[in-house]
Amino acid sequence: MKKIAIYLIMILFLGISCSEDVKVNPELVGPLYGLTKGEPGSVDELIYNTWEEWGMYYLYKFEPYAFQVTNWSGYFNKWYTPVKEENTDVIRKIIDHIQGGIFVGLDKDLVQGSWFVRTFLCDSLCDDYDYNSEKVVDNYLQNGDCIILTGVGDKMNNFTDEDWAKWKEELSSLLISRLYLGAAEQPADFFNSRMKKANGQEASSILGNLWEDDPVGKYSPNVYTFRKNGYVRSKPNFTGPETIFVPDQQMDLADYISFLTTNKKTELEYNFEVFPRMLERAVALIPYLQRVLSMDLEAMQNANCPEDPVETDYFKNLK
Repeated sequence: MKKIAIYLIMILFLGISCSEDVKVNPELVGPLYGLTKGEPGSVDELIYNTWEEWGMYYLYKFEPYAFQVTNWSGYFNKWYTPVKEENTDVIRKIIDHIQGGIFVGLDKDLVQGSWFVRTFLCDSLCDDYDYNSEKVVDNYLQNGDCIILTGVGDKMNNFTDEDWAKWKEELSSLLISRLYLGAAEQPADFFNSRMKKANGQEASSILGNLWEDDPVGKYSPNVYTFRKNGYVRSKPNFTGPETIFVPDQQMDLADYISFLTTNKKTELEYNFEVFPRMLERAVALIPYLQRVLSMDLEAMQNANCPEDPVETDYFKNLK
């Protein structure tokens, strides 16, 4: 399964005709959205408890224009359909995957300062003011301090474990990008270790005629070649997941965090032995993740791979 210091100004957009910056007061902000404890064991109780612990809202009952904004600063009106009453149990899975999965091993203060104050949940969503089949949103839209998650209904009811893993990977990458982009320090050693051309500039691609077959057949020629050159994978595009393109720095960083925290110890050690460049780049990145982003990599890996966990200080001791 795929899982993920900055304090962003929390902006609450209330109403569609006007909005203003509001400093969040933990004692008042819950009642602003009418959150109630609900019955013991209910979804509403889970949502309320999550707000009390994290200061984050999961909202599935809201006014038609709760996340819509039209004012001097911009326009954000989107077509959506609400979560159906019979599908509210899906919300439990969403909260568990985010709070109990993606956030595991991350510093709580950093997460609270980097993630969204409000998570709106809807059945379907279009990136347009009216329904448009060409602008149906697959997973989420961002707007200021809020994120709108879609598919909360029949779509997620039919999710396989692989579907959930892909969904979590996308949100994990989003969180990592928000942590990394807002950090005062960047992982310079890691980025400096990216593949270079003869003239010293970063390589942007590895042409297909340079791909090598994996001698043991474990990986495709594409994956084998990119890992041999220090990348978890190539940069996917509309043509497919395997391309000639080298990932950009942000994707490269997210790929490594995912690689380190979602693979079994056996798989990690196999890659570090077969691909020395992967080990070299991991060693260059790990101190940054632990010191700047306050990531408990062992806890994250253990949560994702309890059947084959790494031991205490495993990543710190890599050489």
